[in-house]
Amino acid sequence: MSILTHRTRAAALAGLGTAAALSVLVACGGGSGGGGNTASKGKGVASIARPSAGGSATPGADSDAGRPQLRLDTSPAEQERLTGVYLDCLRDHGVPGGHKPGSSQWFPGGSPDGNATAYKACLPKKPLQPPELDPAKNPHYLDDFRAYVRCLNAGGLKVKGLSDGSGWNYDGTPTLSQSEQDALDRRCTLKAYR
Repeated sequence: MSILTHRTRAAALAGLGTAAALSVLVACGGGSGGGGNTASKGKGVASIARPSAGGSATPGADSDAGRPQLRLDTSPAEQERLTGVYLDCLRDHGVPGGHKPGSSQWFPGGSPDGNATAYKACLPKKPLQPPELDPAKNPHYLDDFRAYVRCLNAGGLKVKGLSDGSGWNYDGTPTLSQSEQDALDRRCTLKAYR
């Protein structure tokens, strides 16, 4: 799964991130080695070093304190594990959901509005997306996004970026397999965002 939350084809997981406050994911499941029981096994959340806030208070900074911080180079397996801890927490707090076809990870279903208490309780376990992928934290975000879209196109995935940098759409039928798209996405993310 990609760490980009702005990817159109990863909208379901990005929607989870937005609704509960993920991304990325951009697109990005698997929990605890595929079993989806990380939280119930007591493994907790491993935190990845966060960049300093630069001494200025930002909105939401208190809610971000202590949350695991993804980096651009976070491995897909580590991202999957950290996301699984968060999803397991939601499940354990009674949020309705189920397994998607072909996935061993549980995903929440429906609207988070009726489960606000559970989402609030699990927020400290929700991974923060890399700061490079956040337009509010990356002053070069739109330039980086355009470089990312150019890289995807050069790699054979024909896409059109949205002018506001919030995502992209396929420009025709993709000829790359899903695994090829994921690998290209990762390469282009690491190359374009700085």
